[in-house]
Amino acid sequence: MPSHSRIAACAASLCLAALCLAAAPLRADCDFGAVDTAMEELLQQAGLPGGAVQIGYRGGVLHERYFGSYGSATVVPIASATKWLSAIRIVQLAERGMLDLDAPVSATLPQFTGPKGRMTLRQMFSHSAGYGDDEDSPLLRTDQPSLAAAVDEIACCLPFPQNWTPGQQFAYGGISMHVGGRMAEVATGGDWQQGWRDAIALPLGIASIDWQGLGPTLNYRISGSARSNLADYGRVLRMLANDGVGNGRRVLGATALQALYADQTAQLPVAYAPPSAPEQVHYALGNWIEPATGAALPLHHSFGAFGFYPWLDRQRALYGVFMIRGGNAINETALPRYRAMVDAARAVVDAQTCTPPHPDDAIWRDGFAPD
Repeated sequence: MPSHSRIAACAASLCLAALCLAAAPLRADCDFGAVDTAMEELLQQAGLPGGAVQIGYRGGVLHERYFGSYGSATVVPIASATKWLSAIRIVQLAERGMLDLDAPVSATLPQFTGPKGRMTLRQMFSHSAGYGDDEDSPLLRTDQPSLAAAVDEIACCLPFPQNWTPGQQFAYGGISMHVGGRMAEVATGGDWQQGWRDAIALPLGIASIDWQGLGPTLNYRISGSARSNLADYGRVLRMLANDGVGNGRRVLGATALQALYADQTAQLPVAYAPPSAPEQVHYALGNWIEPATGAALPLHHSFGAFGFYPWLDRQRALYGVFMIRGGNAINETALPRYRAMVDAARAVVDAQTCTPPHPDDAIWRDGFAPD
């Protein structure tokens, strides 16, 4: 009979082999050179020192590349790409019965009265709650004492602009999401940042994401102060591409995913949209929707003002992260290239010579089986 040491050694070898299999490149014949070339051209045109690209498909990473000074440890502020991360937490809490997307804010935060008290979380995270065009508000700054204090100030002293009312217009901004983040704190009895880490980062194996991207603060800017490295945001997108399961853990169920992706604004007049917005405004919860010609499912993304661009092609279960850290003027330079890069990534996986394994194949199931 084998000794205990030999059994242990054998078991260790099998575990190591399984880890190597899971970490190995999934398809050596997938050539994303066109995506890399476009990123190199963007970095040169914008005069940036580095960048990074990750492309994945349901169960794993298909391609990852770092440029210039960027490496796997590089963490950048992601600006409005934060909105998608925050919305994921909100729909998770709604699915778990701790929040109601359609209840008035006054039910959780009674200091909100009158028309402001009628705002709902669904409206707050789709820019239709009545606030908007407010990203420069001092109530969103890091020097506020806390998220709770800033939201109390919004309740008492910040009226809706231009006679806007809840549910009647799309107006892009950050104030309403701030209120939604505080609702999550009250509903859970805990801190926003710690709650996100416990419920999303920990099960997905994420270490770099927090809400300190604009400087140390307890006034977490729910709409824009997160930071991340390339791989960690990719882990979030991989979970979405795999129908809410990541790292062997279910993070979101079907109800949460449906809420996260549904177009909330197609029938609303646009009171304010940022210059980077698509020509036809379609917005879900925390993410833009760009319908694709001939595709049953659209592209979702959450472009950040500094150039961070996470995206999800639900039709192909394909996702990507394009990572740079530029100035506020990066939009005109980056967006056209990003759209071309997404198209190039789609073309690679659509080619018959580069078809990723079926999700039922063992290499895709490893660590990603539904619960």
